[in-house]
Formats: sequence, structure tokens, C-alpha cells
Amino acid sequence: MNIIALLETLVNGLLETEENFFSNPKDIYALEKATKATTDAVAAMFMSNVLSSMDEKIYNCSYREGRYNVQRKNKRTLVSSVGDITFDSTYYKRLTDEGGYVSLLEEMMGLSKHERFTEEAEVMMLTEALKTSYSEAARIIPSKSKITKTTVMNKVHQIADEIPYKAPKEKKECTYLFIEADEDHVAEQHGRWSKKEDNNGFVSRLAYVYEYKRETPGCKGRKELVNKFHFGGLYQGHDGIEKFWNNVNDFILKTYEVDKIEKIFISGDGAPWIKSGADYVAKAVFCTDKFHLMKYINAASGQMLDEKDIAKEELWHQLYKRSRKGFREYTDAMLKSANNTEPIERLQTYVLNNWSAVMISLHSEIVDGCSAEGHVSHILSDRLSSRPMGWSQRGADRMSKLRCYEKNYGREKIIDLVKYSREQRNLKRTGTDDAIIKQVSLRQIKADHYNQARSYIERIQTTIPGFVARKTINIREHLKLI
Repeated sequence: MNIIALLETLVNGLLETEENFFSNPKDIYALEKATKATTDAVAAMFMSNVLSSMDEKIYNCSYREGRYNVQRKNKRTLVSSVGDITFDSTYYKRLTDEGGYVSLLEEMMGLSKHERFTEEAEVMMLTEALKTSYSEAARIIPSKSKITKTTVMNKVHQIADEIPYKAPKEKKECTYLFIEADEDHVAEQHGRWSKKEDNNGFVSRLAYVYEYKRETPGCKGRKELVNKFHFGGLYQGHDGIEKFWNNVNDFILKTYEVDKIEKIFISGDGAPWIKSGADYVAKAVFCTDKFHLMKYINAASGQMLDEKDIAKEELWHQLYKRSRKGFREYTDAMLKSANNTEPIERLQTYVLNNWSAVMISLHSEIVDGCSAEGHVSHILSDRLSSRPMGWSQRGADRMSKLRCYEKNYGREKIIDLVKYSREQRNLKRTGTDDAIIKQVSLRQIKADHYNQARSYIERIQTTIPGFVARKTINIREHLKLI
């Protein structure tokens, strides 16, 4: 289909839509829907035409002759954001020592032979999948072919395992950095015949780096974290945890002048993997999360019944006066008089095993609380565990990474993630020579299209008066009814 046919299709479709609206001006819904359908259909036809034109130019390229012989002409269909696009894709046999067969058009596009979707269509699916569900993401693409939730799941699974961080041109300077970390417990997906005892789960980890806290504009008493950067994923076992914290450390080294940093504070609930961050991140020390400490103290003092307020006050008193011995003796006394000793034992173990971290958290003027639990809820739990659903380990890992990526860069940058992930899957090139691209000139195509379009515009102008007359009559008839 040439440019004239495309223009005719577009103009005729829009004029028909306009005429229908003038006949029924109350139906603006139909106007909007028909306009979008028309423009999307023409957009799909245009993309098909562009790709087929490129395939034809490659076929006629003198550079191609003697290097590649034609084997067959195929029709290739891709699902795009505006609908299905079908184009010519010629397959060639290499006449070089390398041999083999290749579609030069698809090679130029970086399109694998198994890929069904354009990059924009994949971005649309991922953007919807990170918000709602695989099923909803499958319905968002306008296509005649069947798109299932499994299709969307596969796209999520294909996201690159590790996305390289692009360092800023100039490193930033700050005196302190803060890292907060926590985890989400995700239900594992099993087959319908799996034993109940096998239906356990796994942990998705989350950490974020920020520079300081400031008052949120227009929201008194609420603080926001400045220049946050998130890290997420399963990172299982010792090697996984090491990899996780090395990623965090690498980000800091690339982003900040580390020599200017005096201290990096890592806050969390005291889980071993969080505490281990201080072993991998330069200049880092661990300090406990005040929120979890408060929960432990409230639960333990609640076992003292009528004296719970006295117990709570005394526990805080021993901590603020830095008396490890006094804290141990008082919690030992609580254990002797409580019916349920478990919350007291949990508090005692938590505080005594993390004494230095507790002291930093309580007495440092720099450390100001930890909001990791809220971040886990918002970034991970909201999609992974707040609703009854099961996940594969790969799916949970990639969804965690996807949601962190979206928080770091925004949804408009998901296209970069898609491009990088495709490049990683297509690292092994088939030997297409870039010289072919240089030999394919589009200058003449542009000139031809311009001349065709100019001629068509002159022709279409002669038909406009008839449409105007009909619209005028329709308006007059509707005014009579008012």
C-alpha cells in the first residue's frame, strides 16, 4: 500500500466519522472511539508499509548482490500498540564462509525470529502487569491474535536479571548516606497436585539508598526521602545476598564521592542478611529500626498486664541510659512473672544481640527512624503478596526488579529496559554487515511520498465542499429540534 492509499484510507475514515457525529452530536463516545480506531488502523498499515518498503530496498540493493542469495519471501506479523502489522520479510542465504540463512530486514531491526511483539507493545504489557495482573495486561493490546496471561508472564520472565546502572557524569558529594532494608514473604506457586506441606514460600528483598529526609511540601509532619534508589529481587543464599549488597555498594561508588562520606547507616529489623550489608558496603554501620524495636517493647510490656505502662517506661529508661546490664536484669525479672514469656524472650534476644545497633539508633542525632516496612508494602507487597496468589521464583524476582526499576526511572524508561533485555537475548549476532544499512537510501522514497501526498491533497480539496454542505444541513436539522 503506497502513501496515497494510506492517505485516502485515513481521510475517508475521518470524514465518515465526522459526518456520523454531525448526524448524532450527542454521541461523542462514538466519535472518540471511531477516531481512535481509524487512526490506529492507518498507523498499523503505515508501519506495515514502512517495513515492507525497507525489505524491498534491501532486495534491490547492489551491495546485497553477490553476498546474499534470495531463498524465499515470507509474511511476518508483529503485534504492536496499534494493532497487528504484517510485512514482507525476505530470507537470504549467505554466500560467505559463515553460511546459513538470515532475514536481513529482521537483522537490521534487531528482531529475533521468535519475537511476536514490538517494543512499544511489550512496554504496554509490562506497564500494566506491574500495576494489576497478567490477565489485565493481556487484554490491553489490540490484536486479532490470542494474547494470554502466560504470554505476559513470559515477557516478565524475560526481563534481564541484572540491569546495569548508568553512572552520572559527575559524582555527588554528601556527608552521610542512609540505607533501609526489609523483605516481603511471597507465596510460591505449585501445581494442583502438590502436597500442602510443599506450599511454602520465599523472600523477596528490598533496599533503598537515600541522602536525607525533608518535610513533604504541603503535608505537615510527613517526611520524604531525597534521591532514593531501590534494589529488589530474591537473591537467595549466601551468594545471592553477597551479590545484592555488592550491587548496592557499586551504585554508591559510581554515584557518590565516597571519600567525602563520613558514614553510611544501614537500618532494618536485625535480620542477618540486613546486618551483613555492613560487611559489603564501604563505611557502613548497622542500626536497628526503631519501629520494630517499639513493637517488641510493646509486646513484651503487654505481658505485665496492669503494670504494662510501668514496664514499658522502665525498658525505655534502661535503653536510653545505655545500661545493657540493667536491661538484661529487668527483662529477666519480667520473665519470672509473665504467663507468656515468648514476647519478652524475643525482645531480650533482639536487643542484646543488636546492642550497638540499638544504641546508634536511639542516640544518634543523624539517624531518624526507618520506613522500610512501608516501602516493602508499597513496592513489593502491593503486587506480590497483598492478594491471594502464587508466584514462581523467577516471576517474583523479575516483578520485584521491574517495580524497583519503575520507581527509580519512571514508566517512560521501561522502553530502555525492554531494549536492554532484548539485546541480552540477542548477543550472538548472525553476521549482518552494517554496510547494507548505509547502502539503503531512503531519500528517493521520501521524495516520491512527498510528491504523491502533495498531488493527493490537491485532489481531496475538491471533494471537501460536498462534505461541508452535508454537515451544514445536519446542523440545521438538529437546531430545529432544540
